[in-house]
Amino acid sequence: MKLSYPAGVVSLALTAVVAVFSVGAAGAERPQPVPLYGSYDTFLDHSQQTFNGQPRASEPSTQAASFTTTCAASGCIAHWLLVDKLADNPNAPSLFDYQWVNDRWVSSSEYPFHCADGSTVTTTRSDFLMPNGDGSFHGERTFTVGAPGCPGDGPGMYWLPFTLTPT
Repeated sequence: MKLSYPAGVVSLALTAVVAVFSVGAAGAERPQPVPLYGSYDTFLDHSQQTFNGQPRASEPSTQAASFTTTCAASGCIAHWLLVDKLADNPNAPSLFDYQWVNDRWVSSSEYPFHCADGSTVTTTRSDFLMPNGDGSFHGERTFTVGAPGCPGDGPGMYWLPFTLTPT
């Protein structure tokens, strides 16, 4: 017994198979981001801070932040809004954008870094955030300072770890 199907049915079946494999391939190319939504406490562990690899500890701080995440065909962006102005650095930006790259959120932008003597220098602030699997995130922040740098320190790199915990 010979089975025969109308050409339209065969074409539809092949189109469905191709579509399923195309969707799977497109999804495999880019890992899905862990979204950042809502309110978080940002714990900046300044007690672990370094400058050019040498300890440069100061008091840890906690800052409130609010996040939204938007995704498009080109990728996902998380917007970090600092809820309150920083008392020791009132010129610090309030909004930072992060892009999902591989397994983490990353951000890099110009930043007015607050020096110990109260002055500011322009730096490049770079962060990464990785999900912990429980809604919180851990990451690292660097401030790359060009010459002349902060008085008494000069150019170099400040580093500190930080965490985000949903509130």
